[in-house]
Amino acid sequence: MQRRNFIKLSGAGVTALSFKPSWEFLDSKTKIYSFPQMTGEVTQTSAILQTRLTATNKMPENGFDTAEALLAFDIAGVEGTAKFEIADNPKFKNSEVSPWLLATPDRDFIIKYRINGLKADTQYYVRVHYGPTTSRTKKGPVSQFSTLQPLDSEKPTSFVVTSCLNLGKFFLGGGLQRAGSKSRAAEGEDRKLGYPALEVMKNLKPAFWVQTGDTVYYDYPNKGIAKTLPELRSKWHRQMGMPRMERFLRQVPVYLMKDDHEYRYNDSDNVENGIAPSPQTARATFLEQAPIADPADENPVTFRTRQVNKHLQIWMPEGRDYRDANDKPDGPHKSIWGKEQLEWIKQSLLASEATFKLFIVASPLVGPDDASKHDNHVSYGGFQNERDAFFYWLKKNNLDKNFYIITGDRHWQYHTIHPAGFEEFGTGSINGQNSRPGRKPGDPNSTDPLGLIKQPYIQEEPTGGFIFVKVAPSENGKVAQIAFETIDEEGNTLNLEVKEAK
Repeated sequence: MQRRNFIKLSGAGVTALSFKPSWEFLDSKTKIYSFPQMTGEVTQTSAILQTRLTATNKMPENGFDTAEALLAFDIAGVEGTAKFEIADNPKFKNSEVSPWLLATPDRDFIIKYRINGLKADTQYYVRVHYGPTTSRTKKGPVSQFSTLQPLDSEKPTSFVVTSCLNLGKFFLGGGLQRAGSKSRAAEGEDRKLGYPALEVMKNLKPAFWVQTGDTVYYDYPNKGIAKTLPELRSKWHRQMGMPRMERFLRQVPVYLMKDDHEYRYNDSDNVENGIAPSPQTARATFLEQAPIADPADENPVTFRTRQVNKHLQIWMPEGRDYRDANDKPDGPHKSIWGKEQLEWIKQSLLASEATFKLFIVASPLVGPDDASKHDNHVSYGGFQNERDAFFYWLKKNNLDKNFYIITGDRHWQYHTIHPAGFEEFGTGSINGQNSRPGRKPGDPNSTDPLGLIKQPYIQEEPTGGFIFVKVAPSENGKVAQIAFETIDEEGNTLNLEVKEAK
């Protein structure tokens, strides 16, 4: 590991040299925690580290029985200072440390920075030194992550993809007509620990986690729709503070994407309609809470691609920030992605030399979906024109082979094939309380009433779960393979599709 020059601080806050602690830090009984800790946006040579200084590191022992109790609880932040220590060994021998940074109210007491100069395909260990002042600190728990493999690596890799983390329904129940037998509120240890799927995912030891959106629901429960900045922030505090989530984040690096529910409200666009939160507040809150952008970047974007190794590259486009109004008539000038992002998507796809190209989206490109929807690429009156033009461009440029789509947003797990040949895998919702029966081709209430889409798989009963993606290299006379495994929240394999490189 390079020393003395591999860490580059990217500015989330001022250094602690100017820090003047407020009077309460003089109280020796003041408690302060680094909670939670997470790593985001891992590349071959960099990552974004993040933590928050808080007054507690615990959620209520038995969860929440009412919407009022859920919405009244928050994890208060605490002013202080912290630095990250990182090493390529668990004993932190020959480690490096960042400068001290301040946790301040204007940044929700969050500290983050991007480190550069890391070695590819290397396991790193991180711990936080934190306290009210630089002279009164302690060490937080150890977290870990691995950098991505070199671009020419043919080693196997795997990762998990999820969507729709509804904490309100998890504690309060999801509605029998939608979630069926899974509608009941969480019980027993789950109420204390959180989503059972996270434990299943952690045990699979994925290289990373892609969360496609709806990480929090600003507009649920209905009794407590979040509109102000403190209310928006508290949604994130509760979600990331659940024990299984906190432990998972310390073990698995994450790429967080944004969809409607952690943007503004259900199916939201960018129209300034007086409904809070505004698009500006929504974007700023996501950038604040998620380890997604270099803190020193004055004009960050949230669309990106990562080449994981020789055989795999993933794309994670932004589906909310640049979209036209949902009610604008569909046509060649209506877009979810916007001109600049669409051009980036095309150029980066043309430049890719990876065997498999995996396009991970917050909302579907194939479906079918509910006919009543109007906000996505499969919706009537929505953005079908952009989808069709994109599929045409992919085929024209011979990019339709070894190209697959994973989508979030829809609350059922499925595998479908568009008439043009493009295949899509739906993650479903992570928790059963947020699941529902899905739409099938030929359903008159779907976006495919004529049954033109093929559907090799759709879950039989509503359940929570995720997609587990595995990539195997070419060896022993076999070509490279990519596998899409649909798994429920209890760890059962529901469907497995293995695709060979063409």
